[in-house]
Amino acid sequence: MNKKIYIIIILIISICFSDRISAQRIKAEVDRSRIFIGEQILLKLSIENAKPGLNWFNFPDSINHIEVVKRNKIDTAANTNSISYTQIINLTSFDSGRWQFPGLSVAGLNQITLPITIDVLPVDVSQLKDYHEIKGIEEVQPDTNWLLVGIIALITIVSVAMIYWLWKRKKKAVIAKPTLAGNQTPVEWALSQIEKLPLPQENNQAEAKKYYTELNTISRQFYEMQLQQKALQKTTDEWMLTLQSIEVDGSIKTGFFQFLRMADSVRFAKYNPPFYEVQASKDVVRQMVERVAMLHSQLYAKYQPQ
Repeated sequence: MNKKIYIIIILIISICFSDRISAQRIKAEVDRSRIFIGEQILLKLSIENAKPGLNWFNFPDSINHIEVVKRNKIDTAANTNSISYTQIINLTSFDSGRWQFPGLSVAGLNQITLPITIDVLPVDVSQLKDYHEIKGIEEVQPDTNWLLVGIIALITIVSVAMIYWLWKRKKKAVIAKPTLAGNQTPVEWALSQIEKLPLPQENNQAEAKKYYTELNTISRQFYEMQLQQKALQKTTDEWMLTLQSIEVDGSIKTGFFQFLRMADSVRFAKYNPPFYEVQASKDVVRQMVERVAMLHSQLYAKYQPQ
């Protein structure tokens, strides 16, 4: 009799333990919790021991300064009596600070994952080779050069007199609007300027600075012509904030933002980048220019009268 009782107890425990093992469980975890601006982290979403009629996580494209760059396909792994599902999502952020997205849940399951916190750090080039810290502005008291002051005053008076004379001579001034050579579109002009820009010599910081300055200027001039945005007057951070609203692929936009940060490091911190990054910079800018031009053309065609 006692032997039968033991067998029944063991069977009951086995059934309970089996149910516990086979229960559906959800998980959300990241490969790291600290990144620099524009870097990517991997978010792993999974449902273990899934049952038929599977629902999936509802993770938005943007949440609390964290943006989705790429959603990979959902992978499956067959178990003895069930199937487990896993998805990897590439995330990034362009705002420094500590950001958190809340716990995630799946419809039909009374479970919720733990909140995840990500620290986004500003770009730090202080440990890079050939880095030179930007020194503060030193105020200098120059001596007054009265000869130079007199020449400038004379030139100013003559210039004002000539302007007044021309204004009196013409009742109506005609100001010609600047046009692109050969009826080029802004994207054609930008791509031709990018193509003509010569690569700097390897390990030549002076040429690298000139190269990044011109490539940055071409980008800003294109946006002013194509989208009528005041890009040339904005700081890098202000311009990046303006570009956030453009619906360009996340990987292309991230690459372009990293180029802008690199350009600032080369121009202002005398950083000498590896030659392979210098070579790749043209492709990064070219992809962004082509994509923005295509989106602008599609939007223009959409609102044209039929």
